Amino acid sequence: MTAVEARPNRTTAVLALVAVFAAAFLAMIDLSISAVATPAIRLDLTASISAIQWVFDAYTLCFASLVLVGGLIGDRLGHRTGLVLSLTLFMVGSALCAFAPDTGLLIAGRAVQGTAAAMLVPSSMALIAVIAPEPERRAKLLGIWSGLSGAAIALGPVFGGWLVHISGWRLIFLVNLPLGALVLALTVITLPRTTPNREGRIDFLGLLLGAGAAFSVAFGVIEGNSMGWTSPVIIGSFVTAVVAAVAFVFVELRSSHPMMPVRLFRSVPFAAANVINFVLGFALSAAFFFLSQYLQQVLGYSALGAGLGFLPAALGMMFMAPLAGQLAGRLGSRALISVGLALGAGGLFSLSLLGTDSRYVQFWWAVALVGVGLGLALPPNTHVALGAVEPERAGAASGTIETSLQFGTVVGIAALGTLQASTFLDGLRGRLADAGLTGPPLSDAVDKLSRGEAADLPGLAGNLLDSIVKTSFAEGLQLAFLVASVVTAVTVLVALFGAPKGLTGAAPAESAPAEPQEDVRPDPTSV
Repeated sequence: MTAVEARPNRTTAVLALVAVFAAAFLAMIDLSISAVATPAIRLDLTASISAIQWVFDAYTLCFASLVLVGGLIGDRLGHRTGLVLSLTLFMVGSALCAFAPDTGLLIAGRAVQGTAAAMLVPSSMALIAVIAPEPERRAKLLGIWSGLSGAAIALGPVFGGWLVHISGWRLIFLVNLPLGALVLALTVITLPRTTPNREGRIDFLGLLLGAGAAFSVAFGVIEGNSMGWTSPVIIGSFVTAVVAAVAFVFVELRSSHPMMPVRLFRSVPFAAANVINFVLGFALSAAFFFLSQYLQQVLGYSALGAGLGFLPAALGMMFMAPLAGQLAGRLGSRALISVGLALGAGGLFSLSLLGTDSRYVQFWWAVALVGVGLGLALPPNTHVALGAVEPERAGAASGTIETSLQFGTVVGIAALGTLQASTFLDGLRGRLADAGLTGPPLSDAVDKLSRGEAADLPGLAGNLLDSIVKTSFAEGLQLAFLVASVVTAVTVLVALFGAPKGLTGAAPAESAPAEPQEDVRPDPTSV
C-alpha cells in the first residue's frame, strides 16, 4: 500500500468516498451494460455474430488479463494517480465506442475500457484504506464497495436497456463521459496524494503469456465457426494457447514476483473455489448475454423491456448475496455453494425450454432462480478461497478468484456464443432449403439474415421468413442455455468434494514460501 502525504477532513472524506465508489461502479456496470444493446448494435453496424461476441468479450478479456497486475501498477504510480489515469483512459475508450463507425473501432474501444478498468478497480479499492485507516471502518467501507460493485453488474442490463430506449445504443457509452468527468474532478479535488511504492516488480512475461493464452482461446472459439475449425489459423490459435499456458505456469513457478501464484492451487479448497468461480462466470454469461437476445430477437421486446426482464435476476443477486454471508456461518460453505449452483442450473435448464411463443409470465421465476443461485454461491465461494490460504496471501487469492470469474465469462461468451451461432445458421440453412431455396441465393440469404439484414426472397412470405429466423435463433439459444445448465449442475460435484463443510477451508500448515505481495486485489463479486 502506498504511503499517504495528507489525510482528508471529514467533509472531503465523504466526497472522496463518493468518487471511489462511483469509479468502481462505472467500471463494473460496463461488464454487463452492453448485454441489452447487442441486437441494436448488430442492426446498426450490420455486425456478424462473432463481432457481437467480441464486443462483449473484449472488455472482459482485457479486464481479466490485466486485473492481477492492476493493483501493483497503482502501487508504483500512487493509487490516486492510478485512479486519475485509469478514469481518463476509461473515458477515452467510452468515446471510441460511442462514436465508432464500425465494429472494429467499437471492439477496440471496449478493449481500452477493459484495460482501464483493470487498474481502476484495484486503485479505487486500495484508496479506501487511505480514506479510512481505522480497521473497523475500513472493513465496513470495503463491504459497501463490494456490494455496490456486485449491484452494478446485476443492474447493468436494466440501466443499459433504459439508456438504449432513450436514445439508442451509443448512449450507454456516451453517458460515461459526463459521469467520468465528474468522478475525475472529485478524485482530483478530494482524494489525498499518495506516495508511489516502488517495491515489487511487474511480471511482464507472465502477463504476456497469460493474456496471450486467453486471447488465443477466445479467438479460436469465436472465429472457428466462420473460418473453419480445421483452418491453419484456428488450429494455430489453439496450439498457441496451449504453449502459452504451459509456459505461463512454468514462468510463474520460477518467478519471485508472480502475477498469479500458481502454488496456491495445491490447496484443494482453493483450487475448487477457482473452478466454481469460473463456472459461475460461465453461467453469468449465459444469463446476461443470451437472455437479452432471446427477449429482443425472439420475443420482440424493446431494449427497455429486455432490461426490465433482468430485474428478477438482479434483485435475486442483490438480496441473496448479503444473506449468503449470514447463512454460510450456520449452514457451511459446501451446502450453500452446492444449493446455489443447483438453483442456477435449474433456472438455466428452465430457460432452455423456452420457444418462440413463450410469455414472460411463464419464465420470470427461472430468471430469478439464476440470480438467486449465483447470489447464494458467490460470497461463500470467495470466503473459501481466502480462507484456504495464509493471511499474507489473501491479496493474491482475491485477485486470482476474481480472474477465474472473469475468464469464465470470456469462455462462456466465446463457447456458448459459437454453439448458438452454429445451431442458428444450420437451422436457418435447413429451413430455407426446405422452403425451396438452393445454391448461391441460399448462401446469400443466410449471410444477410445472420447479420440482421433484410433478405429479398420473393418465394417466402414475410411472416414465414420471420418465423424461420426466430425459430432457428431460438434453437441456438436453447442449446446454449442447456449446455450452461449441464456445466453448472456438474460443478455441484466440485463443491461437494472440494469445498469445506465449515465457513472456510483451513489454510495449509506447510506450503511454499509466500511470494511477496503488497497490493490488495479486487473482489467485486463478494457482496
